[in-house]
Amino acid sequence: MTKDKTYKNLENCDPSQCIASKIMRSNRIVSQIFRKHLLPFELTNSQMTILFLITKKKGMTQAAVSKALYLEKSTVSRNMRRLFEKNFIEKDKEQVLNTTEAGKAFLNKIIPHWDEAMAEIRSVLKEDGEEAIKLVLSKLTH
Repeated sequence: MTKDKTYKNLENCDPSQCIASKIMRSNRIVSQIFRKHLLPFELTNSQMTILFLITKKKGMTQAAVSKALYLEKSTVSRNMRRLFEKNFIEKDKEQVLNTTEAGKAFLNKIIPHWDEAMAEIRSVLKEDGEEAIKLVLSKLTH
């Protein structure tokens, strides 16, 4: 005699409602838009974000970058290594990160393309979508 196996948890679960999946899918869509606009510059979204952060918030250490962006230290290290190799960032004696002149010139050059990516995303999201993202991020980080 064979017993019918039931998987109550599996039967009652609806993966289409998974918040993590929705956020990761949203991230992939936005990342694709940025990659399209920034492809000629050979810079990833993570590298760009780190470079912007170091440039705008002076006096940051690698640990502070990791904390501010909610990134693993190994991810920050890997991305920063590429920024060091491109001579976009440097460390002083106290291990404080600074953007080099080459890094600032590079950012200045890509900002119009970054603006185009932002405009494309904003045209899809509209104001209410952008506000919804701000709200979600605010709730998750406080």
